[in-house]
Amino acid sequence: MGSVFLVGEETMRVLLILVIFNFEAGSEVQIRMDFGDEAACHAAAVQTFQTVDETVEIHPMEVPAGQEMLEGTMIAYGATGGQIGMYACNVLRASVQHQRG
Repeated sequence: MGSVFLVGEETMRVLLILVIFNFEAGSEVQIRMDFGDEAACHAAAVQTFQTVDETVEIHPMEVPAGQEMLEGTMIAYGATGGQIGMYACNVLRASVQHQRG
């Protein structure tokens, strides 16, 4: 009879939380977890904002002292310099156990 043991493997997914500001119709929130790395997550966020304003500029959010914000939060600015949205890409790690025997 063969022995059974578990082999641990860490998988990584990147979570994108994106908000498009729309003061007339209400802000739109998107949450996705289908990215294998942060670069793909950031690229998807930029593409999403480019559908709102082709000349979007992305800058890190400046968090005032004493306030908390999701790490790595970025602000999207449109051609007129106004904020059109915000997003954050955060790495989620999970252990996957495979049974071998």
